[in-house]
This record gives sequence, C-alpha cells and structure tokens, in this order.
Amino acid sequence: MVKKRLFKNTLLRWMPDKEQNICESKLIKVIKRLKIEDFEFNWDRNSCYIEFHYKQESYRLEHSIEKAKEKGILLRNGMDCLNDLTQSLEDLSKIIERGTYRFDTWIAGMKKPSSAKEMPDYQEEFQIRYRTQGKPQYPEYNRNEEYVPVHLKSALRDFNEMEDLRRK
Repeated sequence: MVKKRLFKNTLLRWMPDKEQNICESKLIKVIKRLKIEDFEFNWDRNSCYIEFHYKQESYRLEHSIEKAKEKGILLRNGMDCLNDLTQSLEDLSKIIERGTYRFDTWIAGMKKPSSAKEMPDYQEEFQIRYRTQGKPQYPEYNRNEEYVPVHLKSALRDFNEMEDLRRK
C-alpha cells in the first residue's frame, strides 16, 4: 500500500515536467524543420507566444484560452495553447515540405509590428493618467483659491461634518 502511494506521488510529480519537455522538444524540432535559427517562446496560465526572426523580419504567433473558447475549443492552460501552436507549425512545415507553398507566403500575416512606429500601451496609459494639470484656462477659476469641482465640494462638506461629529 505504501509503495503504491509512493509510486503514485512520484508519478504525479513527474508528469507535468514530462509534458512540458515533450512540448518544448517538439517545438524545437519543428522550428529547425522550418529553418528558423533565432526564436523565443513562453507560456503562462492563460496564453502563449512564439517569436522568431526570418530573413531580417520579426514574426509573432500568439494563442490564448479565450481565443480557443471563442472557437468552441476547450484548453486547460498555456501549455495546451503552446501545444496547439506547435501543432499548427508542424502542419505548416508539412505543407511547405510538400512544395505547395513557400514559408514566406504563409507567414506574411504574422509580422510583428515595428516598435518604433507603435507607442506601447503602458506609455499611453502613463500619459493619460499623469498628464500635468496646470492652472485651469478658464478666467472664472483663475483665483488664488484652488479649484474644486462642485460634486467634490458637497462630498468634502459631508466629510468635514462627519469629522466634526466624530470629534464631539
């Protein structure tokens, strides 16, 4: 009984690593078949990506649980997403090896946008959240007192009343 439980616990700890190693080695074999030398991949709980360079162009493949769910496919985690992308690349390599189409034709729609042209999301958010307030441009607000919007004045008054009652 103890030996069975020990074997089962050992097997369960070993399985996830085995699945990951199988998926990664399969991906590396497919990438080599496609004659791609520089690539990078990663997966997390909900998604995965594969980035690679081919003839001085950058390409990115992405997949997620949400994208699969929209198509009616149920995936458990990012590893399943990576398995799907690997399978797609494997199918693509079979098509290319048959001579039906060239690799360039298939990956034309996967080009990664140039980072110089596109502003990153975090930078745009930073500019929106933290733009300088400065002095208001309207003359009726250019007094020495600080401008407080009307809806905040009533909230501030209520807060001050509550503080006065609490102190008493």
